[in-house]
Amino acid sequence: MALKKSLIIKLHLYCGLFTCFYLLALGASSLILNHGLQVEQNAIKSSWQGTIAVDKNLDDQQLAESAREQLGMMGWLPRWKYQRDTDKFQFETTHLAKTNRVILDLNSGRAHVDVMPKGFLATFHGLHFFNGRIPNAPFFLKTWIVYQWLGLLVLLASLILGLWLWLRYSHKTWELYVFGGLFILSILIMNWI
Repeated sequence: MALKKSLIIKLHLYCGLFTCFYLLALGASSLILNHGLQVEQNAIKSSWQGTIAVDKNLDDQQLAESAREQLGMMGWLPRWKYQRDTDKFQFETTHLAKTNRVILDLNSGRAHVDVMPKGFLATFHGLHFFNGRIPNAPFFLKTWIVYQWLGLLVLLASLILGLWLWLRYSHKTWELYVFGGLFILSILIMNWI
């Protein structure tokens, strides 16, 4: 009996440790989102240049995708950031951690890239909505969605194990009133705020 209780306590503890980072990311991201905090930075931190093959017959979307591929960058291509004239094409790639502004010379194929990191809090905030589907992203970034679902399932298992342990071994009436009251109070405060 003591061995079974010990194993369940350890399992409950390890489940909590597995989900703690996800819960911290979710909580911090929710605070940033709900309170409208501006955490994204827009300063250019570095620049670099490269040369690519340019096909002038491509439309803006295809040209931006081709340049992104050839320059080895990852990220989404916001269409409202495209600017094209006779000899220059400007676009941005963006993902959780940074935005790259690319100015492409259509005649020579020279690309000037300005790198604008978003900062730690902006990246942390982006994890709240992230599904792992960044274009051209390495495989390990695509595993975040698996961690999210595993984290939620393990969190549910941890809650069930914790409730079972409490009901089985430590059930006291005053604990029910105190923690139940705190739970209801926190829900009321969240609805009120």
